Amino acid sequence: MSDSPQKLFGTDGIRGIANQFPLTPEFITHLGAAIGAVLGRATHKPIALIGRDTRLSGAMIESALAAGLMAQGFDTLHVGVIATPGIALLTRAVNARCGIAISASHNPFDYNGIKVFGGDGFKIPDEQETQIEILAHAARTANEQARAVIASMGVRHEGAERVATYEDFLLAAVQRAPILRGKRVVLDCNNGATCELAPRLLRELGAEVIALNHTPDGLNINHGYDALEPRLLRETVLRERADFGAQFDGDGDRAVFVDERGGFVDGDFVLAILARDFAAQDKMRNGAVFSTVMANIGLERSLAQAGIKMERTPVGDRWVTERMRATGGLIGGEQSGHIVLFDGGHTTGDGLYTAIRLADVIVRSGRPLSELAACMTRYPQVLINVRVPRKPPLEEFPAIQDQIAQSNALLGDARILVRFSGTENLARVMIEGKDAAAIEREARAIATVIQETIT
Repeated sequence: MSDSPQKLFGTDGIRGIANQFPLTPEFITHLGAAIGAVLGRATHKPIALIGRDTRLSGAMIESALAAGLMAQGFDTLHVGVIATPGIALLTRAVNARCGIAISASHNPFDYNGIKVFGGDGFKIPDEQETQIEILAHAARTANEQARAVIASMGVRHEGAERVATYEDFLLAAVQRAPILRGKRVVLDCNNGATCELAPRLLRELGAEVIALNHTPDGLNINHGYDALEPRLLRETVLRERADFGAQFDGDGDRAVFVDERGGFVDGDFVLAILARDFAAQDKMRNGAVFSTVMANIGLERSLAQAGIKMERTPVGDRWVTERMRATGGLIGGEQSGHIVLFDGGHTTGDGLYTAIRLADVIVRSGRPLSELAACMTRYPQVLINVRVPRKPPLEEFPAIQDQIAQSNALLGDARILVRFSGTENLARVMIEGKDAAAIEREARAIATVIQETIT
């Protein structure tokens, strides 16, 4: 076995095309056994809680994972289709050893993935991910795996009724009060994990709900999904004269919004609004909001105007979460709509929870979403994705570094960020500045050099 087995875990779990390595039934069974071995057995059978989104491949992956876990002596508790943050919450609620969400988030239906939460509801640390990778690769090479003795094998339990615990948590965020009575809300569920739950919960909160993309067939998840500018949502909000609209991604851990005037309200705006509300309630323990290097500079300046610090992390909500845990922070997130709020006992980003908390601010303030979002001015930002065959360190390519330096000199007061995607073979070029045409030109120049250089 190689000392450096192929990396499986990216910034947000394992992800790839379903039924192709590493998401084949055979290898997933090895993964399940490796997860069981690393997260350990106990005298009494530990529980692995498993849920999924609406993808066609979800049931296949779920069965293979469960087989590997049960071979290691785990009982598996299956809660069916549920948003990823619901898995994090229920893992703690049922005292499971781990929780596993089967989803590829915002990716198309042919992708799928595996996200693993520890018993504390947080994503497992890098060290455990590496151990799982080593064991799974070793089992694949040997075509065998260590198994529990027959008397210690785990069994499968059905637990769809456990989703009610997650629903109760969400409603408790506003004391189950009908805060949205008299409000009209549009929800785009992208045929994902929130299809049934999101419209029902907001109706329980009193809203008149207009639901879009809420009839999943296993193939239509995230069809037409636009992470930051949901145009169908905007058109519907304006046509229906709704108070606001919310869009969830496939596994429900992200939400972005449209205000009553049709303005796009991404995660940066949400952080600016919620941070001000936190500060007004004296909840900003360490005075900081945590976001990533991709956050718009407008967020940083908006928070500074309110006397609130911002700390940037690498891209990925796990890095935001880690810094929040390390510093006692209560609020953080990403432009893409991952918003992490620790003041109510949650452990991960949750689109539905974010929508309810934002709705609560709208109602308590008596101000429309457009007026609340006016606290931040978004600077022009260009993001270009470049398909690459491999992801070597960018520092190894003088031509790329020279072009970045040249673009920096030409743009002056601008921010350039070039990085690889953590989940796909993409190089991402992001430039932010005052001159939209100039940053577009320089972003394309850098992208062209990357495409010509990394072969």
